[in-house]
Amino acid sequence: MKAAFLTGYGGNEVVAFGELPEPEVKDGDVLIDVFAAGVNPVELAMREGNYRQLLPFTFPQVPGFDVSGVVIRAPEDSGFKAGDAVFARLPGNAVGAYAERVAVPAHLLARKPSTLSHTEAASLPTVALTAWQAFLERVHLKPGERVLIQAGAGGVGTFAIAFAKHLGAHVTATASTANQEFLKELGVDQAVDYSRERFEDFGPYDVVYDGVCGELTERAILSLKPGGRYVGLVRLADARAFMSLGLPEAMAKAASAGNARFEALAAEHGVAFHGLITRSDGEQLQEIAALAQAGVIEPVVSKVFPLDKLDDAYAALATGRTRGKLVIEVQAGR
Repeated sequence: MKAAFLTGYGGNEVVAFGELPEPEVKDGDVLIDVFAAGVNPVELAMREGNYRQLLPFTFPQVPGFDVSGVVIRAPEDSGFKAGDAVFARLPGNAVGAYAERVAVPAHLLARKPSTLSHTEAASLPTVALTAWQAFLERVHLKPGERVLIQAGAGGVGTFAIAFAKHLGAHVTATASTANQEFLKELGVDQAVDYSRERFEDFGPYDVVYDGVCGELTERAILSLKPGGRYVGLVRLADARAFMSLGLPEAMAKAASAGNARFEALAAEHGVAFHGLITRSDGEQLQEIAALAQAGVIEPVVSKVFPLDKLDDAYAALATGRTRGKLVIEVQAGR
């Protein structure tokens, strides 16, 4: 089968395209004919080897989490059959979205909303599950609460805005000068130009959903009201997140030790610190599909690349200036 793959850890020079063996189909797996695959920022860090201890690659390695396609064959008791249109987020230890076919554990699959194309559906799984798990499982976002969404114009941010609005929150979001009107089109209550304004001036907030982190983390924590909740998405995974991947508690605490100063700052400020790792979940994705089917949430896809141009998609993503999601068209015209 044709696939885009990595030949080792590194930059875009390790991204290749060619023929690879068909995927191994294990008990409980559904074999999918992949039509489209969504591109996510975490893949750049994985390509560079930043997660090699937790999620090691075996080269040649097909990367990618998010797929949309059609079932080729499925176990009789899976609830799926050949011809079903489906989408999924692959597990971190079995990525492989950028290939013509992939084997997916049946419990991670959901039926694709008929209102969405495969390209649109492939843009959703990771960003949608991230927002779902952050807002519903971690911070328990309530109607009327004030939420700050950092990097609101990006793939993570655009979905988070739509979902937070659906949950009844008052949404403030940050973006560049060029994306201020775009934020308003997405329905934010307050658009903040990070190059000219300080997001703290529009707080305090009940929740911060931080898709930037880094030097903004401390500022974001301090922008919260007492009792507020901070969610960091970029290299800030906490012990609970690592344990959700199956790590023993002692190892999870050791892996998240770098967050100690942020957790201490949050405690001192009277707020909660959360560092999320997105969990693949077919049942949650099916609930998200229902919202998409009803038109409550709509994907934002800014550009589509062919399968042999994954390196170009990664280069665009690395600029940090993409609007909405980037998607790989795995099989043209499908």
